[in-house]
Amino acid sequence: MKLNRKRLCNTVLLIAMSLYFSISYCFAETAEEFFNQGLTNFKQNNFTQAIADFSKAVELNSKYPDAYYNRGVSYDAQGNVTQAMSDYTKAIQTNPKFVAAYENRGVDYDGQGNSAQAISDFNKAIELNPNLSEIYFNRGVIYYKQGNIAQALSDINKAIEINPMYAVAYYNRGSINDDQGNSTQAISDYSKAIEINPNYADAYINRGEVLAKQGNLEQAISDFSKTIILNPKASDAYYDNATAYYKKGDANEAMSNFNKTIELNSNFADAYYGRGLVYVKQSNPTQALVDFNKAIELNPKYVVAYSDRGNTYGQQGNFVQAISDFNKAIELNPNFADAYCGRGSVYFSQGNLTEAITNYNKAVELNPKLADAYVNRAIIYYQQKQFDKAWADVNIVKELGVAINPEFINALKKATGK
Repeated sequence: MKLNRKRLCNTVLLIAMSLYFSISYCFAETAEEFFNQGLTNFKQNNFTQAIADFSKAVELNSKYPDAYYNRGVSYDAQGNVTQAMSDYTKAIQTNPKFVAAYENRGVDYDGQGNSAQAISDFNKAIELNPNLSEIYFNRGVIYYKQGNIAQALSDINKAIEINPMYAVAYYNRGSINDDQGNSTQAISDYSKAIEINPNYADAYINRGEVLAKQGNLEQAISDFSKTIILNPKASDAYYDNATAYYKKGDANEAMSNFNKTIELNSNFADAYYGRGLVYVKQSNPTQALVDFNKAIELNPKYVVAYSDRGNTYGQQGNFVQAISDFNKAIELNPNFADAYCGRGSVYFSQGNLTEAITNYNKAVELNPKLADAYVNRAIIYYQQKQFDKAWADVNIVKELGVAINPEFINALKKATGK
């Protein structure tokens, strides 16, 4: 099952209004009065009226950068990014040293997919004020999305240096470290984010995912459970909890958590697939097929779902459908060893030993540690009286640390006099 469902915080819009109130006016007449009235309306979430007030301010004073800027922030609050960016540009034109305008325009450029212009604006903001952690943070997120990991870490490190209590920066650095396979540092970063913000649900779930990959399932479950307490509608947390319980061998808890995941998100393909695996463990192939079918309906390119549905059909003796599913899995991913192994097992069950051997050969070529393929191939070699090859496969399985049916070993020993 897929375990790691990575989340990285999006760039953060800095709502850094120039707050210099003087007096509350009932009837504004000057640009400053309309400006202050606009700030009041913005604070009350009355964005339309705030825009009208800031517009009146710039009508009376066309060189009023703070009014342009705050009107831009108001447009952003309404989702009107184009107009917001226009106002940030006007603010910069009237005040070329307006750091917050560069930053907010950079955030909006990033939202539009224009990362080059976003970085340019962040660079200018940093040139004007190199001590604002949020700008380094936002630029670091863009570098991460571009795949420039070294520069992303450099910027996020700088953000943390400036603001050691920047929880979301630790969180993002943890996500990057996890992506880079540095699980120890990732856990440290997530833990620091949680220390700063004990209610940081995403930090708990991400730390739990790293712990689960390390095999520390108990602590992972604890983190997923904490996420659920903080956010009872977090379907990802229930899903991750289910996968952890599944790995622990606790089918009942896994089933309960998969059910809750699907209750919260009926389009969660991975949850149907995971629940299907639980049904397989519970010897309920009929219901397993229902869930595998749903997973594939939601994700027609779900390779492992085709493969495990093929295994289930094969166990039911529906070899035609099993072969069809394995063929589809291989079509989608020609390097998926498990599908070749499964298809080999169906051919084995049909008595087509030549095709079975061909598929097992391909499986171990792709995954030299796939014990089931060696075991099944060894049985065929035994049946074909190719005992040296059978022993060779048995020895590989032993080296892999996988137990083999002692009855087969005794039969092989008897046949070879060993």
